[in-house]
Amino acid sequence: MLFNSIEFLIFFPVVLIIFFLLPHRLRWIWLLVSSCFFFGYSYYLYNDPVNFPYPKNVYWYVFNALSIISVIAVTYYCAIFIEKSRSTGSDNSRIALALGIVYPLLLLFIFKYLNFFNQTISYMASFLNLNYPGHILRIIIPLGISYYTFHIISYLVDVYRGTQKAERHFGIFSLYILFFPKVIAGPIERAHKLLPQFHEEKKFDYGRIKDGLLLVAWGLFKKAIIADRAAIVANEVFGNPHGYPGIYLIIAQFSFIFQVYCDFSGYSDMAVGIGQIMGFKLTDNFRRPYLAPSIAELWRRWHITLISWFRDYVYIPMGGNRVAKWRWQYNTFITFILSGLWHGANWTFITWAGLNGLHILISSWTQSIREKIVGFLGLAKSPAFYKIIKIVITFSSFWFSGIFFRANSMSDAFYIISHLFTGLDGLIKTAFTLNYEMLKTFLVIQNKTTFLGFSKPGFLPEMITLALGIAVLGAIEITQENSNLRLRERIARKPWYVKWALYYCLLFALLFLGVYTNQQFIYFRF
Repeated sequence: MLFNSIEFLIFFPVVLIIFFLLPHRLRWIWLLVSSCFFFGYSYYLYNDPVNFPYPKNVYWYVFNALSIISVIAVTYYCAIFIEKSRSTGSDNSRIALALGIVYPLLLLFIFKYLNFFNQTISYMASFLNLNYPGHILRIIIPLGISYYTFHIISYLVDVYRGTQKAERHFGIFSLYILFFPKVIAGPIERAHKLLPQFHEEKKFDYGRIKDGLLLVAWGLFKKAIIADRAAIVANEVFGNPHGYPGIYLIIAQFSFIFQVYCDFSGYSDMAVGIGQIMGFKLTDNFRRPYLAPSIAELWRRWHITLISWFRDYVYIPMGGNRVAKWRWQYNTFITFILSGLWHGANWTFITWAGLNGLHILISSWTQSIREKIVGFLGLAKSPAFYKIIKIVITFSSFWFSGIFFRANSMSDAFYIISHLFTGLDGLIKTAFTLNYEMLKTFLVIQNKTTFLGFSKPGFLPEMITLALGIAVLGAIEITQENSNLRLRERIARKPWYVKWALYYCLLFALLFLGVYTNQQFIYFRF
């Protein structure tokens, strides 16, 4: 169930009204029932009726439901056992920790990575002239499995470390895992932050609800006006990169780089806003990453809860940066590779993450040289200009690596990279001749009813709307970057007539300029 769907527009008000009408002691039950319905209905919507017709799909629904219930139960009892074992000084806590971590990871491997490793072994065997069948299993992957697996691991490790008490209420713990605003695509919330909130009584607060609605609307602006419109261009070109000259490959990658940011940050804004409306504080998952002056800083601002998870449960346990330089480099690169594998069982994601990790290592290797160049050019005397240069370089690197993130295969990615600038010289020459008929021929526009996924008459208005949406986003994020106040806090300080004018402009844009095609959120698939 998408946050920007008609179903959710009906679902959430019903959940909200009943939530505030119920006494505090019954609210967790209502939220758990609502979350289970949300999860199950979303699962039903994304069923593939071709590969999984009735009754096969029902078997998978039941199997996946049982797997999630079993994971919750195993985690619940392992955490209690770990806490009791630690209090008595027993070493059995390590066994319970291992069981609690290995079981969900095993299910994650079977559902998400078994086919990938099977195919990889098959390719390697074929290369070595060995016979390996490499059968592909047709599996329905549980929604949100990567997210709730990471919730579970962090919870168990924190209980083992003694920084988190084991939750004794099975229903509340189940709600922590299945809470509907974050179950499918995060944020990945730590237990110490979210679990206590389910025990607290939530009161109706008009100001809090208004701020939450504004955040939901802003997230919907990113999703419906920018992301889903940019997706039309990206999907068209990346679906057939061989059919387009270089200029369109560049346009498509720019479209995708804004699509993926606005899609996921828009979802995260809506999730945080929905939680805020009900009185729950979820973590902001993005902090203007495209304005970061370095690739390391960009990753501290991108998918914050995932990156902090890898930092605390992978990078630091391996030694972090408190080790020899070569070991730090190893820790950094491995952490990035694992984060790429988390995103998807495909070499494209691993390559994307590896390139970003390599960029961080290169930045470390070249730091002294870059400082000398900056001093020689006198860039330090113009800090604002120097910061812009760093932002452009960082964005360009992320833009380039993003080709692998979006490409359907490694071969497509290499084709796109090798053809990015194909025909640009001819395009420039043709444009300067002002021969628009030749230009249209060169751009492969003639004799086509559609262009980059849009109808020809509608292409220009759609592109103008997309450009304006990105411009509004950029203006707001630049303003926020230079201010300590959040957007909704800045709006709250404006006179009432300014606030309502902004509200109406946002509502108008959502109603008349939004693209509502049930385009799935990108990070749902992870």
